[in-house]
Amino acid sequence: MRVDHVGSTAVPSLAAKDVIDIQAQVLDLTDAAIVDALVEAGFRFRPKNVDDPVNPDSKPVLGEDDWRKLYFREPEGARRVHIHVRRNGAAAARNTLLLRDFLRDSEAARRDYGDFKLALAERTRNMRAAYAAIKQPFIQMAQRAAESWAGETRWVPGAPDVYWSSAE
Repeated sequence: MRVDHVGSTAVPSLAAKDVIDIQAQVLDLTDAAIVDALVEAGFRFRPKNVDDPVNPDSKPVLGEDDWRKLYFREPEGARRVHIHVRRNGAAAARNTLLLRDFLRDSEAARRDYGDFKLALAERTRNMRAAYAAIKQPFIQMAQRAAESWAGETRWVPGAPDVYWSSAE
């Protein structure tokens, strides 16, 4: 239904690894055609990475589907790309766009998050699991700040980077 550039590379001036994160929102995560189409295009499906961390501060909308996803990596030898396919309306999909837009808007939050990521990367070099485990609570704090910002600014997700409909 929509495709967006998300993650750190989607936020100008934010420290980021050279990884493009894409979020695609779909109507049905169980639609086998999604996996088939992306695999046929060369992307590598990662069936063990199907859960987003549950954010206890987020209001669930879709039950289990709020935190489920399909995850793909770039074709072998290509630039690193992470494709996160989430159900349209899922809390994790909303949170991803909210955090991106908050960081785009707040210079102070962008600076603090960038400084944190750089320091954490330096201290957890070659320890991917440690990096992710330590980063997650910081993301939850940033998400709380983003929720406050959303209330103050009356934020709603803007237009997608790419939009498809079955009518096209």
